[in-house]
Amino acid sequence: MQQRLALRDGKYKKYSITLSLILFSTISHGRVVSEIEVKETGIHAIGRNDKYEKKACKVFRPTKKQLIHYFNQAKESEESGKILHEYYSPCLAKGLIKFQDGSSGRWILQSSGFGYVIFSSNQTTYFFHKNNQWTDPYACTYGLSDEIEC
Repeated sequence: MQQRLALRDGKYKKYSITLSLILFSTISHGRVVSEIEVKETGIHAIGRNDKYEKKACKVFRPTKKQLIHYFNQAKESEESGKILHEYYSPCLAKGLIKFQDGSSGRWILQSSGFGYVIFSSNQTTYFFHKNNQWTDPYACTYGLSDEIEC
């Protein structure tokens, strides 16, 4: 009986390691950008009427180099999940993007590092990457916990 358990434990470990490798290999950490066009930066979310937010958002001006780094490093997801709520920012940048895999679309990025691309196929993919090099007027205000994230 103990030999069966030992054998089963050995198989379990082997399957566990294999499953872990498969899961880690399927997590997407960004695509490779081939072209990016910045249409607008420092803009304020439509429908928000706070003049102080509008003024604060003017400093959110990511460069092409910063945006390429962002998309190349960002984690991707088919769902926005709780990231949208925890990292909401009214400060936006918009543009067009093409990746080396041939996919392309329109992107919108919040100063928090949360963004999305609406691909030409009408599929939306969400992107998230913290600790970017651009100026974020709402840095240190994100997350739902009591701890400040800076």
